[in-house]
Amino acid sequence: MPKFTKLSPKDVQIGRGRSTHEKRQPYRDALTSGDAGRIELGRSEKAAAVKHQLRLASKEVGIRVRSSWEDQRQRVLLWKKVGR
Repeated sequence: MPKFTKLSPKDVQIGRGRSTHEKRQPYRDALTSGDAGRIELGRSEKAAAVKHQLRLASKEVGIRVRSSWEDQRQRVLLWKKVGR
């Protein structure tokens, strides 16, 4: 007979959500450890995806963040906390 365990819905990540949740961990760590920062993109990373991941991570930890690109090629993203 299978063993059933009750879990909270917020503790369960299913499908692609789980892998993207794990990918956002460095973003969450950076947001909670400092008031501002810089993200340098690797060759295979897309600018829009990195900015989107930063935005999602900030929502997850409840921190408002503003960001902008340091260069025209969008390879370095600067961010800082704003508000409360």
